Amino acid sequence: MRKLFSIPSFSSLSGPLKEASSLFDRQVFESLLGGKRLRAILEMASCLCAGKEGGAQAACAIEIFQAGALVHDDIVDKSEVRRGRPSGRKAFFSSLSSPTFDFESADAMAIMLGDFLASASVEALLESDMANNGPAAIRAFCRMQMQVEKGQILDINSPSLPLSDVEGLEEGIKNIYLYKTASYTSIAPISLGFLEAGKDEEKAEKWGEKIGSPLGVAFQIYDDLLDLKGGLKPTGGDVREKKRTFLLADAISLLSPKDRGDLIRLYEKEDLKGREGEVMDMFESCGAVKKSHERIKKLYLKASLALDECSSELNLETEEKEFLGRALGLFIPKEDLSSPTPEFL
Repeated sequence: MRKLFSIPSFSSLSGPLKEASSLFDRQVFESLLGGKRLRAILEMASCLCAGKEGGAQAACAIEIFQAGALVHDDIVDKSEVRRGRPSGRKAFFSSLSSPTFDFESADAMAIMLGDFLASASVEALLESDMANNGPAAIRAFCRMQMQVEKGQILDINSPSLPLSDVEGLEEGIKNIYLYKTASYTSIAPISLGFLEAGKDEEKAEKWGEKIGSPLGVAFQIYDDLLDLKGGLKPTGGDVREKKRTFLLADAISLLSPKDRGDLIRLYEKEDLKGREGEVMDMFESCGAVKKSHERIKKLYLKASLALDECSSELNLETEEKEFLGRALGLFIPKEDLSSPTPEFL
């Protein structure tokens, strides 16, 4: 990723401006550290199974874009930690010495950082060997970026979804997950891999969508479950921020009328800071956590069946299909796989 784009040099700068510029340049590369690189693996696996070795540049493009998207996500959520390190906004705030610099200024710099990384991701994609599919790859990549931005808009406005309408709540959550997560987590990596392997645009788009949509939603549900355990991000962050998740929707469906009313009241009227454990206990005791695992299994099965259809239409060999299937399995908790998935990493 470091080799795929260059940072413009501003050698004439001095003083506070040079300090700010140098910090920005360092933070560009800090933003690229960490992560499982699952999207990159999926792009390269899709390319390889469809008949061509390579895919590294397009895979890096997706990772660079994700880094920028996470920087913006942290601004929206006011997060100070990302992947076990200070988020971009926190790093800017903590490192600049100017007395006029505050968190509002740090957020402004983080916005520019996210924009910079988005631009750099396109530059990285242009280095990939798409042959005649170059224009199609750019279209797919730009469409992915626009879908993520729309997903962020939906997520920001998700508190407007009425908790009393569980069916409408679930439909809204599904759309947020498709736009905000599946678009760049699974749909685009598969489509770009197929395009790089020389498959035509219509088929690459079709199978990226059919395989990637259920896989991406399952991955986001898995991420919601990780919020209950903590790790690289604070435990209960989604609860504290009152995010609309399938855990919440399922809890509302499964709880007794009294507990359901209490949960809705907490989300609509109370400050949940310090009460995350109470809500997470509700998710566990009523069976919402178990229901999330059931959702993941069904979605993974749907993605696997789509891969079977895809292999028939694209004439993939059994070994190639199984190879891509193992890549899909990396997005799913091991306990929710029908059979153990060999390690790639």
